[in-house]
Amino acid sequence: MKTLFRKTIVLFVFLMPFAALAQEAAIAKDKEKNTAPASSRAQRKKAKQKWKEGRLAERDQAKAVKDYHKHLQSKDTKKRMRQEKKRSERLKTNKKESSIVRWFKYKHH
Repeated sequence: MKTLFRKTIVLFVFLMPFAALAQEAAIAKDKEKNTAPASSRAQRKKAKQKWKEGRLAERDQAKAVKDYHKHLQSKDTKKRMRQEKKRSERLKTNKKESSIVRWFKYKHH
């Protein structure tokens, strides 16, 4: 009984490297397939489509976060946010504030 047990263990030890080589060959083939250059038109198109889907998902997530943060604000805060956004857009386009606003604005003396 001992000899049979020893023989099976020795057999498994000798066959172990063949199993490992087979696994490494399969992994190498998968890597080769995944790292193939996007040379054909179909591959480039598929890559571009995947990129677009990822980008849309990121934008949707960012918009959801932004909407959630807006939802948490009070009415006065939302109003102030709208006013600041309007003022920011006006400054970006390099337009002045109206003359009445400039006359009655708090002056830092």
